[in-house]
Amino acid sequence: MSIDKQLRDELLQYAESLKTPPEIESRVYLSYQNDFLQKKGRLSMKKRLISGIIAVAILIPTAALATPYLADQIFGSSQTIIERGGTQEDYQEIEKFFQEAKSKLTEEEYAEFSAIMKQLMDLKIKITDENGVMHEDRLTAEERKQFEEILPQKAAPFFEKLRGGKE
Repeated sequence: MSIDKQLRDELLQYAESLKTPPEIESRVYLSYQNDFLQKKGRLSMKKRLISGIIAVAILIPTAALATPYLADQIFGSSQTIIERGGTQEDYQEIEKFFQEAKSKLTEEEYAEFSAIMKQLMDLKIKITDENGVMHEDRLTAEERKQFEEILPQKAAPFFEKLRGGKE
């Protein structure tokens, strides 16, 4: 037997016969337990961070798609435009116009502008048939006056402001 192996065997026998004091054993155990819990906590934190990022990546586009169209507030839905001879492209153009108006006007101005446009569009929807042809004779005298004079005059300053923002 080589001296290395003999020395190793004797050291192993001596180590097995040694008893560690209980306080050292408990300190080692607590230290190991603390290290284990810290590593577990870090792993859990990484998992939470990753799941949070994934949740945000899913929710933000969903919320953006779920927002109602501004044109829906005026017409009710794109179906109203389509029933009156319009197309989905027309509806998208109207939506684009209202998005632009909302970005260029103040909140109060936009609220007033959208109210005027809603009145005007309600009258236009009333006089437009399913082929897109306008029949102004469907309006009462008061509605006709409102359609031809009052509403365009009220809307003119807003259109000027919107056109002025483009140039």
